[in-house]
Amino acid sequence: MYRTLLIAIAAALAILWTPAASGQFFVPPIPQQQEAEPAPAAATQPATQPTTQPAVTGADAKDLGEIDLIKVIKGEKALTAEQIFQLGYWVDFAKDFVFGIMKFIPKLFAAVFLFGIFWVIYRFARKILVGAMATAGVDQSIRDMLASLLKWSILGFGLVIAGNQIGIQIAALLTGVSIVGLAIGFAAQETLANFIAGIVIFWDRPFKVGDWIEIDGVYAQVQRVTFRSTRLAAGNGDIVIMPNTTMLSSKVRNRSTNPMTQVKIEIGIAYRESIATARAVLLATTDGDSRICAEPPPGVSVTACADSSVNLALQFWTGCEELEGTLRAEYLEKAKNALDTAGISIPFPHVQLVVEPAAAAEASIENPLTNQSIAA
Repeated sequence: MYRTLLIAIAAALAILWTPAASGQFFVPPIPQQQEAEPAPAAATQPATQPTTQPAVTGADAKDLGEIDLIKVIKGEKALTAEQIFQLGYWVDFAKDFVFGIMKFIPKLFAAVFLFGIFWVIYRFARKILVGAMATAGVDQSIRDMLASLLKWSILGFGLVIAGNQIGIQIAALLTGVSIVGLAIGFAAQETLANFIAGIVIFWDRPFKVGDWIEIDGVYAQVQRVTFRSTRLAAGNGDIVIMPNTTMLSSKVRNRSTNPMTQVKIEIGIAYRESIATARAVLLATTDGDSRICAEPPPGVSVTACADSSVNLALQFWTGCEELEGTLRAEYLEKAKNALDTAGISIPFPHVQLVVEPAAAAEASIENPLTNQSIAA
């Protein structure tokens, strides 16, 4: 497809380039009215007068920017009232405009041809780059980012070359773009910081697309990493957009790095209950669940002796990190129901006040008004 397109462009360019290369464009002669019979005093002049004007060549044609009316539009020249109502002025403008267009068309075809070459180079380089990164197992977000950089680098350079071919002042344009870019840089410091943070994320790779991570209390799956932000899909269906600077400065827990994820369910029992009995009851709730890994096996451990309860933790491993929240909620309910069925009480927070009766009976209080001792 590209080969056919290049052959067609080259053939058209060769046809249109031939008159431009010779420096002349053929223009039919414009007939001129014959002058009146000369006076006898001019009898010495030649008997024959030229009846046609000399042909206008391509070398004498003006560029579009040199035409008087174009200069008037640009504000470089003033248009007088006499010129407005003068028919010859508009005829000359039409001639200059037509020859200017004819002179501009070969340059335009050359610019399009050069830009087409850069487009083919971009497509070829992109195919090689993306294919090599896919073979190497590079993350999809990194592939998209590098493909975009390659596209704007090659096509941007091709656009500069094509613009120079048709007469656009590239140096002045680049100077203006540099000044505008400097102003935008000062106004968009946060955006630039996120851009640099995105490059650091691509380079360091603390996580990749598809990983389940936890950041700022949000447990979600990484959907996409861009130059400005990281998009996360939470378990409730929300899409959380985090700036890349936040992703670098905050503590991130990646649950997908390890092939197994630990699920921990904490629950308390009364001090009078047996820890061994409670452990057996909690472990029985995990029997027959294919989502729980057999190795390492589930376990129950004591995590704290709190004010009103002995806190136990049921721990097991799963190979599906996206099920961590679901399993935690499910087994918390199972643990509560299993302990209730076994008759093991789960105390609520309370305070128990104990008064020693023997010490209170022997104590006496002296009345400050009568100075008499009163038994308690």
